Amino acid sequence: MAPGDRRDFYSIHYPRPAVGIVAMQDDKVLLIRHYRYLIDRVVWAIPSGGVDEGEDPRAAALRELREETGWQAQRADEIIRYNPSYGSSDQLFITWLAHDLTWVGMDEDQDEVMETGWFTLEEIGQLIARGEMPDGLSLVPLLHLMAQRRTGLA
Repeated sequence: MAPGDRRDFYSIHYPRPAVGIVAMQDDKVLLIRHYRYLIDRVVWAIPSGGVDEGEDPRAAALRELREETGWQAQRADEIIRYNPSYGSSDQLFITWLAHDLTWVGMDEDQDEVMETGWFTLEEIGQLIARGEMPDGLSLVPLLHLMAQRRTGLA
């Protein structure tokens, strides 16, 4: 479409970003395993979720980590932010790397996560290859970290 051309265009507006958080300890990444209704599958992913109205995205990522895994981080640094579907929506994903982890325990009423597990980056590569981690909110930051490690930028 050339500048100035007029066409009907439909898009989805997201008022707040989604966040994901990569927690690493001893060269292993903490993943959650959960059922995703829309694709009718049980998959592995990084902890993630929405940002509540008025909530800081970093605080939201740290909250999701604690709620979904029972681990708390003292701080988080941004890994990458991106628009996963910029042709059809303005959705923004912001991903973080958690630091200084402490086990605080799972909430008793938590029912979203089936299990958690610690995986090496090599094991995560195998999960990806087998299609066991299909969501972009997990794939992009993990592949970004893998590329940084491979090129010596991390």
